Amino acid sequence: MSCAERGRRKRTVHAVRKDNKQRFSLLEENEELLIRANQGHTIMTVESERLLKQILSADEVQFCVHGTYKRNLESILESGLKRMKRLHVHFSSGLPTDGEMISGMRRDVNVLIYLDVRKALEEGMKLYISDNKVILT
Repeated sequence: MSCAERGRRKRTVHAVRKDNKQRFSLLEENEELLIRANQGHTIMTVESERLLKQILSADEVQFCVHGTYKRNLESILESGLKRMKRLHVHFSSGLPTDGEMISGMRRDVNVLIYLDVRKALEEGMKLYISDNKVILT
């Protein structure tokens, strides 16, 4: 490996580890460094369920909350949460007020929608959790 390649590798590892929301994961395979998004894939050929851990029991998550804005609430109440251009609806397992960086929710949300995980699972909803603790439908 050249000096330039080692430098790029070191910068990549540093960037991934310093990302507050832990959006990416690294895997070393055959001396090759692979990087992937933990969630948020929009490419239909990505089999995101293979990259995620399925939640099988409500006991696996303390709570599940979706953060949004008042301007979106009427639409959500009328037609439910939508994944929009994403493959999943994103939920967080933490709150902006927890004091630590959380993934799955913007810090400035002003409406919190809690999902009853036990009921959702009982009704057949599939839930997954990513490496950085984002809960996905």
